[in-house]
Amino acid sequence: MNTLSLLNGVGGLSGPSPVAGVQGNGSSLDASVANLLSDIAKLIDGGGAAQRTGHSAGTAGASAGSNSGLSQFFADLAAMLRDPDGTGAQGGAGGAPTGTPSGGYDNFAAMPGSGTPVGGYGAGGGGGAAGVGNSGAINNAAGNGATTSGTAASASASSSTPNTSSGAAPEGLSAAPQTQALSPAQSKQAADAYVSNLQKDFGLTKNQAAGIVANLWHESGGMNSGINQGGKIGAPSSNMADDNANGYGIAQWGGTRKQGLLDYARQHNLDPSSEAANYGYLKQELQTSQAGAIAAVKGTNSAQAATQAFCNAFEQPSDPQMASRLGYLNQILA
Repeated sequence: MNTLSLLNGVGGLSGPSPVAGVQGNGSSLDASVANLLSDIAKLIDGGGAAQRTGHSAGTAGASAGSNSGLSQFFADLAAMLRDPDGTGAQGGAGGAPTGTPSGGYDNFAAMPGSGTPVGGYGAGGGGGAAGVGNSGAINNAAGNGATTSGTAASASASSSTPNTSSGAAPEGLSAAPQTQALSPAQSKQAADAYVSNLQKDFGLTKNQAAGIVANLWHESGGMNSGINQGGKIGAPSSNMADDNANGYGIAQWGGTRKQGLLDYARQHNLDPSSEAANYGYLKQELQTSQAGAIAAVKGTNSAQAATQAFCNAFEQPSDPQMASRLGYLNQILA
C-alpha cells in the first residue's frame, strides 16, 4: 500500500483521496504532493494545540516548539514544490521571521541536526524549547556565575594571601600588611624564607643567597618589610625623595625605586608593607635593572664575599657598616 494512503480519512485534511491524489505527471503531481504536505503541516499544528491542553508552561513550550518546527518544515517543502525555482518564495512558507532571506529556499539549510537554524525550520522565535529552555539555561548560568563570583569574592576577602593571578606570596612569605616589628624569631624565619626563594629563583648557593639577605637584614632592622627609614612600621611615607631619610621596605628603597615598589604592589594587588610585595619587587629588580648585582654575587665563593659584593652593587650606601652586615650574616647561617 502506498504510504501516503495512510492519511486517508484523517479529519482536517483538505487534499484529494489517498492514492489518486498523488498520481499524475509534471506539475499536477507536484501540486498534489504540495497540497498533501500542507495538510500534514496543518495536522501537526492542530495536534500541537491539542497536546498543549492541560500541560505545564514548560512542557507546553517544548511541545509547541517541536511541532511548530515540523509544521514549518513541511510548509516550506510544500512551497518549494509549488514554486521549484524559488521565484515567489519569501524565505519559506508560513511567514518566516524578519530577516529571513527572500527568494529561493535558504530555509532548507536549517535541517534537523545541521546546527543553528537559519530561519524556517526550528527558528520561529517564540516560546519553543529553544526559546524557553535555552533562555532558562542562560539565566541559570548567569545566576550560578553571580553566586560563584560572590563566593570567590568572599573567600578572597577572608584570606590574607591573594591567589596567583593577584600576586601570590612566595614560599614562606606573607601577603599580609606589616603592622608591628618582627621578633628575633620572626626575623630569622623571614630570612630563611628569603634565602630559600633566592636560591630557587636565581640558582644561588646558600652562602651567596645568605650574603644578599644579610644586607636586607641590616637595612630593614631585622627583615621588616614595612619599615620606614627611622623605624616606623606601617605604610610608606609619601615623601619620595632619594635621600638618607625616606627609604622604605626590606632594602630601604628611595626615590624612583621606592615608587617602583608601590607600583609593583598595586599591580599585583598586594600591600606594599607585605613580605610578598617586597620580595616580588626585589626579584623584579634583580631580573632587570639590578641584574648586575646578581652577577656580582654569583662571582663570589664565600658568604662574606657575597655580602660585600651585594652591598657594593645593589645597596651602594655612603657608609657600608660592613661589620653589622657580616654580624647578621652569622645569624642567618647559624
